[in-house]
Amino acid sequence: MSKYFLVKCIKDTEGYWTEGEMYQARNVAGGFIQIGDDDDRSSENWSAAPTEYREDDSIVYQIGGIEGEAVFEECAS
Repeated sequence: MSKYFLVKCIKDTEGYWTEGEMYQARNVAGGFIQIGDDDDRSSENWSAAPTEYREDDSIVYQIGGIEGEAVFEECAS
């Protein structure tokens, strides 16, 4: 079973997430994560791919397959 952690929404043009809010996520295959949304906070609705690995060890993820942008940040531990 995958370990759950929180990611922060840093950009949303779709309206499924709230910028600045934290969402439950979990790691899945290939470096992807699964994230919940405002309607269902469980971490099984959306897949996001890593798009940036920062020097402070944080990771930026983006939801794929949507018209707009939904970007999340996993803070360094």
